[in-house]
Amino acid sequence: MSINYESIEVNEMSPACGAIIEEIDLSKDLSNQEFSEIHKALLDRTVIVFRDQNLTETQHVQFARRFGDIQPNAISGFAKHEKEPEIDILESDADNPPYVTLDLWHTDFAGREKPTLGTVIYAKDIPPEGGDTIWVSSYAAYEGLSDRMKAHVDGLFAYHNAYQNYDETVRPELWEKDYQVYKRESKANYRPALHPVVRTHPDTGKKGLFVNESMTSVIKDMDRRESSFLLSYLFEHLRTPEFQYRHKWRKNDFVIWDNRLSLHYALFDYTEHRLMHRVNIVGSKPI
Repeated sequence: MSINYESIEVNEMSPACGAIIEEIDLSKDLSNQEFSEIHKALLDRTVIVFRDQNLTETQHVQFARRFGDIQPNAISGFAKHEKEPEIDILESDADNPPYVTLDLWHTDFAGREKPTLGTVIYAKDIPPEGGDTIWVSSYAAYEGLSDRMKAHVDGLFAYHNAYQNYDETVRPELWEKDYQVYKRESKANYRPALHPVVRTHPDTGKKGLFVNESMTSVIKDMDRRESSFLLSYLFEHLRTPEFQYRHKWRKNDFVIWDNRLSLHYALFDYTEHRLMHRVNIVGSKPI
């Protein structure tokens, strides 16, 4: 279904989230109205896609910066672009699988006190088959709960541990390769972040579930068995297909998503080369 905007055309890709913005060239200067409507579309649809873009690395960073400050490059453990170190290089193939969030639904940097506001990613090389990314609207997931369950989870807080699925005893191969993000010195100084189970979006006021199987470890002030039972239910609920948008990448797709009320899952079902350039936008403490 097409949404009417004055300066851009926005086509919804699923009822819950996702949209493709047509016929706009991000390499050209955007008017204030065009950017305002792009921002509105992001808030409305959580994930927005621009096809067939031709941007320099500098233009990529400049576009991301219009949404907020860029996250310091030392925070993630990915390789950096030589010219624009704010850009993470996400490169993988059969011999070099994605090592961080493999097989896990997650919200980027949820294990930090201030998770990122959003992510701007540019598809530089895409395998001919596979490699889709699936997003979940945690707002749609929250709205899909019964009123009794909403009342139960509202007001709860949970700890998010960025290392729980990447500990040396769980994924020893990561420590053997000595990726920067997994250095023992970093872990020694790390403390899990405490976030509300139901997060309120700072711009829209909408509520969404803010838990994910990659990092959410335990609900505060709850018996661990109770916590495990409730989190398992919420994780399963978040995987409901009706809350999702699945994106099949094309080369030169330029995608931004709102990390505050979403989760995503990048499929590793390909063998050929996949290269993405990623910029993260600084976020705020969830409330």
